[in-house]
Amino acid sequence: MFSYSEYRNIIKLVQSYLRIYDFKEVLSYNPSKFCVLRHDIEFSIDRALMLARIESDELGVKSTYTVQLRNNTYNALSQKNIEAIQEIKKLGHNIGLHQNPPKMGDDELIEYILKDIETLEHYYDFEVDRFAFHRCGSNPEILEKYVEVPNKINCYAKEFFHYFKGVRPNKLHVHYLADSNHQWKYGHPMHIDYSEYPWRMQLLTHPFSWTKNGYENMNNFTRLLRERTDELVNDMNSETTTFPKELMP
Repeated sequence: MFSYSEYRNIIKLVQSYLRIYDFKEVLSYNPSKFCVLRHDIEFSIDRALMLARIESDELGVKSTYTVQLRNNTYNALSQKNIEAIQEIKKLGHNIGLHQNPPKMGDDELIEYILKDIETLEHYYDFEVDRFAFHRCGSNPEILEKYVEVPNKINCYAKEFFHYFKGVRPNKLHVHYLADSNHQWKYGHPMHIDYSEYPWRMQLLTHPFSWTKNGYENMNNFTRLLRERTDELVNDMNSETTTFPKELMP
């Protein structure tokens, strides 16, 4: 469960049925069948970098990694994390903004998104041409709008996502599979029938859920907290000569 080995198997299975495209390629070529890969970075940029290396070095696939600028659990603009995001970009992946905006008018929302993207571009020193909304379940209207931002790709645009209310339709023009909250609510990519009809898929995973051995939710968060605590302790120790050595991991 949620091991790197399982992730490798998922990507290999998907590739046996669908070609993996970038979001921009789908807009350019309009393929009848495709899969786009997206990773929303929550809690750990280090784990995102690990997954990015596996995709690039072992699987030969390119993904989109979306970063939260306004996140209370990591600093997207620390020097360490800037370098990690730049490495993900150099591996051939694309970087997007991951954002949970407050409710506001359409024009305000577009400006809000563009300002955050501009900030990321300034510090990362490359173009950020896409965005994906965060915690859409608490604000489904933002998906229903299919928000358009000039010269930016909405990962929830109609080409990549089928919004519906209530009962799930029998046929979707794009299938959305996600491991949100450490569970596959919309179907596991290893356990679906790819032969039913031409598939278009967006596969969303969250790097914090994935590790070498794979763990259920409680153990995964326990290990993640330990990783982040050790990181904080090491950072505090590097900032002062008076940090108690007894607290070092």
